[in-house]
Amino acid sequence: MTRCRNSEEIQQKIQAVIDGLGNDSDRFADVLREEAIPHLSYSQISTVEFCQHRYWLQYIRMQPLEPVPEYFTKGRLFHQCLASFYRAGADPKNGSKTAALQMIADSYDGDHQLQLRNAFHMHLENCWQDCEVVAVEKAFSMIIDSALPPIVGVIDLIVRQGSKFILVDHKTGRNFVPQDELQMMIYVEYIRREYGNVDCEFYYDHYRWVNHLERIRKPAFQRECVHLNSKDWTMGLSRIQRGYGQIELIRKNNRAPRAGKCFCCPYHGCC
Repeated sequence: MTRCRNSEEIQQKIQAVIDGLGNDSDRFADVLREEAIPHLSYSQISTVEFCQHRYWLQYIRMQPLEPVPEYFTKGRLFHQCLASFYRAGADPKNGSKTAALQMIADSYDGDHQLQLRNAFHMHLENCWQDCEVVAVEKAFSMIIDSALPPIVGVIDLIVRQGSKFILVDHKTGRNFVPQDELQMMIYVEYIRREYGNVDCEFYYDHYRWVNHLERIRKPAFQRECVHLNSKDWTMGLSRIQRGYGQIELIRKNNRAPRAGKCFCCPYHGCC
């Protein structure tokens, strides 16, 4: 594996981007790509594992998705609604509920608006209250290995109950899907480096798009607690190192094989 040069200098550049964006974490990954700042992310590793050709299209050719899939834009809006809610104090009575519903009404109508409103109402029934909100849409960067570029990410929600930190990642879609533990390994490692060896729990909050809450046969919301142990980060780091090795080969050869999973890839129409 090729040693990444000037990892400390790269880390400083990434931190400058984070500081300059303020609360606009949606722009974080875009700015890193626009300024060609070397970095790794969970999304990059999971993408190269899924299909090397998709990685080549998305991260090397930077081929835009045209049209952008509806589940991308709808999911992003829902994340923005939840971020607005928690930044306003996580209290439905202080106007944050009304503001979020207005964001939905301004962006969608028909079934999409109905699904977003239902998801938000499910959130209100299951929101993280009686907690201290530590950070919302927290962009971060950390050096995990001198042979790798810094790894970056955005944690949807960090709250604290007493001395315990709780990390929350919001997921949306038509169905609940199994989650990848690598993402939470990275997030928890960042928290431990930032705050020390604190008690830390990780949750996936899943929201399923439904039109009528009163007619559903399976839940529209699911909260999944994921348990990690001290050995998980060692396994996660090994997986990141393998993924980076694949990425370096793709960059060197400027080509990559297809994995044959086109039916569930957003690039299948332009691959």
